[in-house]
Amino acid sequence: MSEAYAHDTALVSEGSTSYDRFVDGAIALSIVAFATTLLALVELVPLGTAGAALGNYFLTLFAAVSGGVGLTAGASWANVVSVTSQRVRGVSGGLLVTTGLLTAVAYLTTVTLATLLGFVLISQALIIGAAGISSRLGVIDTEPDASAGLLAGGAFAVIGTAIGGALGGTIVGFDSIAWLVFPVVVGAGLATLTIVPREDLGSTIPVGLVVGTLGVVVATAAIGIGWQWNPETLDGGFTGGVVIPIFAAFGALISAWAAAKCRAGFGAPGREYGAFLIINLNALLMVVTMVSIVLFVLTRGAAYATRGLTASALTVLVLLVPLLALATEFARSRIGGGEWNRTVRLVTQIAPLATLGAVAAVITTVLITGNPIEYGFNYQILQNRNLIPRETAITITPNPEVGAVILAVVASIMWIALFRNYGSLRNVGAAFPRAESVRQLVPVAVAGMAVLIGGVLLVGPTPAGVPLGSVVGVGVVAAGTLAAVGLAALPVVGVATSSGSIADRTQASAPLFTLGVFGGLAVLTAALLLQPVTGHTPGIAGVDLVAVGALFATLACGLAAGVSAYARRTTTETLQDRLLGEETILGLTGAAGCIALLGLHVLATGSGFTVLGVSVTTKGTLSWPMILQPYIPLGAEPGGIMPAVVGTVWLVIGATLFAVPLGIGAAVFLTEYAEQGRFTAVVEIATNALWSTPSIVFGLFGAAFIIPRLGGNESLLAGMLVLGFMLLPLVLITSRESIKAVPDEYRNASAALGVSQWETIKSVVLPAAMPGVITGGILGIGRIAGETAPLILVLGSTLNATESVNVLQGFQFVAEPPFIINDQLLAASASLPTQVWAVIAAGVSGSPQMGWASAAILLSVVLTFYAIGITARTYFRRKLNYE
Repeated sequence: MSEAYAHDTALVSEGSTSYDRFVDGAIALSIVAFATTLLALVELVPLGTAGAALGNYFLTLFAAVSGGVGLTAGASWANVVSVTSQRVRGVSGGLLVTTGLLTAVAYLTTVTLATLLGFVLISQALIIGAAGISSRLGVIDTEPDASAGLLAGGAFAVIGTAIGGALGGTIVGFDSIAWLVFPVVVGAGLATLTIVPREDLGSTIPVGLVVGTLGVVVATAAIGIGWQWNPETLDGGFTGGVVIPIFAAFGALISAWAAAKCRAGFGAPGREYGAFLIINLNALLMVVTMVSIVLFVLTRGAAYATRGLTASALTVLVLLVPLLALATEFARSRIGGGEWNRTVRLVTQIAPLATLGAVAAVITTVLITGNPIEYGFNYQILQNRNLIPRETAITITPNPEVGAVILAVVASIMWIALFRNYGSLRNVGAAFPRAESVRQLVPVAVAGMAVLIGGVLLVGPTPAGVPLGSVVGVGVVAAGTLAAVGLAALPVVGVATSSGSIADRTQASAPLFTLGVFGGLAVLTAALLLQPVTGHTPGIAGVDLVAVGALFATLACGLAAGVSAYARRTTTETLQDRLLGEETILGLTGAAGCIALLGLHVLATGSGFTVLGVSVTTKGTLSWPMILQPYIPLGAEPGGIMPAVVGTVWLVIGATLFAVPLGIGAAVFLTEYAEQGRFTAVVEIATNALWSTPSIVFGLFGAAFIIPRLGGNESLLAGMLVLGFMLLPLVLITSRESIKAVPDEYRNASAALGVSQWETIKSVVLPAAMPGVITGGILGIGRIAGETAPLILVLGSTLNATESVNVLQGFQFVAEPPFIINDQLLAASASLPTQVWAVIAAGVSGSPQMGWASAAILLSVVLTFYAIGITARTYFRRKLNYE
């Protein structure tokens, strides 16, 4: 091992010569060429681009590089971050120089991108060849090994064989036996040039020959943009639009490898640096490929999918609340390791919050100014086999309205999140005798209202002529609402009427916080549930009493949270600071719960609620035809794919309910109870085989075995079971591996405390294994959500459905086994995968843009599942580390 490899300081030495800068420029040129060829391969930058268009591309690239390098350089100069590596500085400078030169060449000449890539490959070949010869002649100080190695020789033998085969086929034709001489000679020659000379020549001369050859072929248009090759033995062929980017990308890869070895002085450091660049460029290739696929589908379907999307500014702000809460929590948490710079950490923490805050501010200006935000565009529909363009727009309106569904869902999410963050205020604060009496009365009052609800359901609202619903029920609802408002106001009243500092008074009022929030929510919920049962909604001056009560309770809880937050800023005691923080969270929890009850009240009564010009409506102000509407056969607008979305959701729910409990239970049995032997080995082999089984086999199984036992027709239940069988192996495999990864010390410690095996599994093993279990399950769900082949066989390929399956309302009780039936589960349903297949692949009548829009929505659903899986894994890992 060389001395340079043994010491990290030698790898990033402060001394840097012009030779180093020269090679850094070659590495930078390889990176630019590789990135450009990837863009050309997906046709973001066509190979025929020339003149000003090509100059604009390289100017944009130069601006991006200048911004990134300039920002990093400025941060390094200001000691925000430390960039001491001369290689990083050299490659960064090389990126600036190469993008600047390519921009100038593109503007000053008329060469196309394909020709320019050819000259770039030739330049790389000359630079690398010169670097290797300089090392061999001793012009620079390097430490090469005796040979580049057999592995490199074998790789170049394969490359030479491919080049020789193509060359021989071009010269003598593939039908001639003499064609075989070329691949043998060229492959053996490159292998010899790689293995026999010293490493500096063996790592550069073969690369220079290969890259130079590829560059000459591309630059001279021997393989041009319009070039085609259609072998008789293949159904398809090869085009210049594909071959040229592949040549350029491959040449950039091996050029970067050779230049990296030259830059590190060959030997072990050179091999390390070369492998580092190859791995990172391949990672860039995978990322670009994945992003290109996603962007390709999304861009093709975005116009149709978002046509007519309209939302009020208030609705958008409500939807932003959970994101702002997540960004706030992220800003409060500590990210990065101890080596992170303080300013960098701070910027990273506040960036999401600042971005969302800017978006919220822009949306708020719509409410204030009354000027909507509108983005117009065109989409196409299919009429009489002709594509008809239509105009549409995405609009954010200034209406101060929000739908009750959105309000209730968002507020419930916030209530759950806040309640999970709330710790406990038990045995905290002063004693309030009257409050204790009220605390004892709250359960009695809630139980009384529950009994009244049950009585009205059993005997009706007017039993024996007694106005149980219209008089008693309305009175109880009114009294319960007023009591809930009074309970919610208790924390503020307690702080205001006590003595001492604001922090001491707020802490002493902790019992009132718990009584006010939990008691108020319980009583208000009971009053809300009593309304639809009695059929009467008490009101004052035409305003619903429960809605007004929920509003005042929200204000009271929010005021309590504000008081405790202010008190927290005035204290210097750590324990008091934590307790006041719990009171703040509890107040916010009460406010979120009351807002959720307000939304539920509007939904239950069917009457909107307006205060100070802000309205909560039953219909809502979010209009998304593609998602929220079914297909409209004869309408002016085509409608949407809501039945397919609903069908996909029910398929995933059913498959999950079937596979996840069964898979986790089987994993627990096989890992914790079953004796490890042949039986468990056979089960492991079987589950691995099932997971690798093609999806169409599961579809055939469902068509041959499941459907005949479910009435002989394609059905939603058959699709659930088939997807459940597909998901089951993955859940079993990931759960078992996660459980096996839990250290035995956890089990032994629990057993030493006298805990039973099942309690140990439930309380110790499964929580520790939960990150892997949840991640594997959700990733599997993301896969089955996009499966098409099995659904075609067991679910059918319903296209443009006009009605969604209503599983919940389909349940019926019967007097014969199985006592519960559901016709909706036994009926066929639309789904997103079959919708995409029917429109695009099978050529069924429908707008092509509708197919791409369906594909974009399906892709969004799958990516959402993956994001949930990653988030869940991160959450549980942090929770385990914290505990």
